[in-house]
Amino acid sequence: MAAESPLSIADRSACVTAQVRQSRLSLCSTGYRLQSVDSPTSTLVLRFDGQVFTETGSKVEDQQIVVVHAVVGIFKLEQHSYVLAVTDSHLQGTICGKDIYEVSGVCALPLDYDSGKIVFQELLQEQTTTASGDKSTAVPRKSYSTGDVAGLAAAQLENSSRVDMNDDLTGEAGFRWLSPQISWMFRPSKDSLVSGTEDGATGSSTPQTEREGSAVVETSSGVRKTSTSLERMERRVVEEIARVFSTSGMFYAFDYDLTRSLQAKDRQVIDGVSEPLACIADRDYWFNWHIQQPLLTGGGLAWALPLVQGSVQIGRCQISKDDVVQISVVSRRNWRRIGMRYERRGADTNGNVANFVETEQILELESKQESGQHVDVGAHPTHIASFVQTRGSMPFLWTQTGAGLHPAAVVAGTDDSNAATCAQHLQHEISRVGRQVLVSLVEHGGREAAVGTAYAGVVGRCVASEMVDARMVRYVPWDFHHETRGMRYENVQQLVEQLRGEISGMGYYWHAGNAPLTTQHGIFRVNCMDCLDRTNVVQSAIARAVFNEQLVRLGVHAAPELGLAAHPGLEPTLNRLWANNGDYISRQYAGTSAMKGDFTRTGRRNFGGMVNDATYSLARLWINTFRDYFSQAVLDFLVGNHAAAAVFRTLIDLRSREPDQVRQMASARETAVRTSVAIVVRDGERVQLACVVQSPMALDSLKIAAAADSVLILTDAAVYVCSYCDRQQKVSEFLRIGLSVLARVQYGAYITDTRTPQCLDPSRNHGVVLSFALAPDHHSSSPGYEFESSLAATQPFVSSADGEKLHFIACKVATEAQVVMQHTPDDAESAAQPTLKDSEQPA
Repeated sequence: MAAESPLSIADRSACVTAQVRQSRLSLCSTGYRLQSVDSPTSTLVLRFDGQVFTETGSKVEDQQIVVVHAVVGIFKLEQHSYVLAVTDSHLQGTICGKDIYEVSGVCALPLDYDSGKIVFQELLQEQTTTASGDKSTAVPRKSYSTGDVAGLAAAQLENSSRVDMNDDLTGEAGFRWLSPQISWMFRPSKDSLVSGTEDGATGSSTPQTEREGSAVVETSSGVRKTSTSLERMERRVVEEIARVFSTSGMFYAFDYDLTRSLQAKDRQVIDGVSEPLACIADRDYWFNWHIQQPLLTGGGLAWALPLVQGSVQIGRCQISKDDVVQISVVSRRNWRRIGMRYERRGADTNGNVANFVETEQILELESKQESGQHVDVGAHPTHIASFVQTRGSMPFLWTQTGAGLHPAAVVAGTDDSNAATCAQHLQHEISRVGRQVLVSLVEHGGREAAVGTAYAGVVGRCVASEMVDARMVRYVPWDFHHETRGMRYENVQQLVEQLRGEISGMGYYWHAGNAPLTTQHGIFRVNCMDCLDRTNVVQSAIARAVFNEQLVRLGVHAAPELGLAAHPGLEPTLNRLWANNGDYISRQYAGTSAMKGDFTRTGRRNFGGMVNDATYSLARLWINTFRDYFSQAVLDFLVGNHAAAAVFRTLIDLRSREPDQVRQMASARETAVRTSVAIVVRDGERVQLACVVQSPMALDSLKIAAAADSVLILTDAAVYVCSYCDRQQKVSEFLRIGLSVLARVQYGAYITDTRTPQCLDPSRNHGVVLSFALAPDHHSSSPGYEFESSLAATQPFVSSADGEKLHFIACKVATEAQVVMQHTPDDAESAAQPTLKDSEQPA
């Protein structure tokens, strides 16, 4: 969990070029070219075949040029790869004289000439129209996910993947994203599904009689339908990606590292950077790090611009005749456990927690010169001070489903596992920022008491077992709702007074001239259930107290005993910045602005604010129920937690998956294989192959009623098919077929689901059918086969060449982790492990 940058110390010596600020984008027959505006002889080439490299030489003139602000990254979906570029952004302000921008528009450019040409021409027309000042004829911003030009033309009429901050999201268009979540819209009709041939071949174009629960080969019309539904889903994913980057608070700078605090940058002596930010950025807060890997590995460091999700709020206020102060509130979100409100709670097994945000309040003080000439704040500030706090979900394993307005939270892990997870998180934060003052605002009673009590117990266990140094942790419980009941939000000041000693001892970072004067020792880590509304109120109160101390220390406070009220306009400015900061973080995690925002903005709670909070609660319930699962899947894809196929699957089963679900599934399946082998394989038999499959666990049937795992085991004497119970970790029933009675093995497509194009892809859905002769007496004493439990035989389905009646059992290879384990004989001289071919194979 240690903070790390993408480049090693040795590699950083190669960072000799400056950060590319803007690029001229052009389209050629082989790909896209991005020519640096500042250095026209430097060009980044993104080829349609996936190659990424840079060129240097003479300036290339092209009449068709689109200016892009930054390259967000490159990602690959089912049909196409895309280049995501920032096409619109606005200046948010300056910090230490460096410009900070917020992304307000992005465009996904397909890495395909036909598709890319249409998108490029649209961008070109829009830029030309904007430059001429006539926005009435501007082409709506869109994105496409198919190489078919005719399909693209139709897609222009209904889909938009470029989102602008000024787009109208009300009415029917605002709810368009709901449509792809209706699974029947993507389900091909039955006439596109036919079964396989008798021997399991998958290439026949002649429709066959449909067998029970299976569809093996698609007709040509079926392929077209599959392609169409895949295009629609891919467009939906691209639209959501564009929404994330254009409306979710993405910030960047060309010569200021937003991923690190001022104190962290001072320690590493990187102020006034001249090298690409990719060489120095903190990977934990570099949101687009994963999709920028093609640039980092292809020599495009100068074009790899880190984006930070969070908030940057900047305000100015004149506090005296000669002194002007600029206040900045910068929040940076850690992406390690990125996610939405009820989709991601607590911590993962690596100690990464949900909604972990580092917030830095920066004070820049500049005075007017004695001659009366005005000096802009931020150009050369005489004093810079910063104070950092963090927020994050309680660092242990717990969950909370989004059912209803007030769902119950459940502790998921054991005492030992939760203590280990918490210790891992605290140790990382202690090594990064120092002593941790843990301020917990959850209720001491009611629905929050279970996790609140567990948090206190977990921290106590970490200290008692010496997993964490007791001197480096202090736990402060404060029931926010109880203490402020009856709208007495002024009681928050009581908590600040309780923490006054910690505030004074912790200090803050103060830089003047060419050296730091003081540094911050330790940090306040504040949490509630969501780490949004209550947390923002408390953090703003602590920050206000620190800000008052800083003004006193700088000698510019007119009346310290009056607090910030001594300077008209200063307190409202600070309140506004913190309220906006809370709104940004809340929209990113919960989908709405922060509650209790009226108190943060004005210092008073009122009836209108309570009405707004009620509205936000209902809106969050709707968003949690109908949108968050898909947003979660897209976020996991963007940061590398899931492949694109998992995002498409989310559109069908309407649920997201934890990032480590595949690893947990692989571990569970490995246990299933080992347990099954130990239980059912007879003594003396050597296991050749063992893998997880799905099976009807019934003779002469292809229909799989449930998605429970089974285990297929091949030994030198028999084939076993076992039904395994994960909860009880035991084999509930199994079938043993002696190789002597195994008459036929068929291998080919095995389709049991028609809801997604991936489910209809024969290359991803395959299995085996084992046909064998069944004697009249099929009890366990029979020499060739063995039944355990109730696998009843029905009428024989196939016949052998000599007319012998045969039965069969089907096994479909598990799709998410196809073969998680193979057993091979220890004897190196044993025969090579057998494989199942694509055609009939005698036993």
